[in-house]
Amino acid sequence: MVERIVYYAGCFANYYDPQIGKALIEVMRQNGIEALIPEQKCCGMPMMANGNVKGAAKNFNYNVKLLSRAASPGYDIITTCPSGNLMFRKEGLAFFDSEEARFVSGHIYDAGEYLLRLHHQGRLDTNFREIPLKVFYHNPCHLKVQNITKEPVALLKLIPGLVVSKVNTNCCGMGGSYGMKAVNYDLSVQIAQKVWEDVKAAEVDRIVTECGGCKLQLEAGTGINAVHPIVLLNEAYRSS
Repeated sequence: MVERIVYYAGCFANYYDPQIGKALIEVMRQNGIEALIPEQKCCGMPMMANGNVKGAAKNFNYNVKLLSRAASPGYDIITTCPSGNLMFRKEGLAFFDSEEARFVSGHIYDAGEYLLRLHHQGRLDTNFREIPLKVFYHNPCHLKVQNITKEPVALLKLIPGLVVSKVNTNCCGMGGSYGMKAVNYDLSVQIAQKVWEDVKAAEVDRIVTECGGCKLQLEAGTGINAVHPIVLLNEAYRSS
């Protein structure tokens, strides 16, 4: 019997960086797991942050209905977006509680969290090829508030040759769409300065982070390419 998960991609993987979703599917396939992808919309977190509660409720309820239906046989729900994960696991329940929302909250995992769990169960394929790379890992705020801080680093350290030279848990200043607004630009840059300086001082080849907004902020201030951990993991599987 084929093992299955349900994948919620989120806006960044859907519209800006589809290689994240492609990598998630290939990594799951490498481990004998089929990814089911139901219809989905924005999780509603950006709408909540901008006071559009009605719009957020509409999207949230649409998503939990389809995600809970797809996962009803007992499948886990996997995300590659920290904000989507936080919205479905915790934040959305406080505003839009329902049986379907509670089901999704109880079955959802961040991709790194899920894959490390597979590893602890002895079920993760660790036949990785060597990637000689020095990286700076930035832990997004929306994972940090869920206490998902060590799992991504532990997963990256399974890749031979890859060195995590520094781990950052400070906010990068983007704050979802906060740093994208002209009125917030100066404060956003002020907050980002410490992280930018830490990245440059670390002299790394790449930045690694799960959050699309953080990626944009870190690349803008350092000129160094930032990638999602699942993309690196998939890269390590290729040609292995």
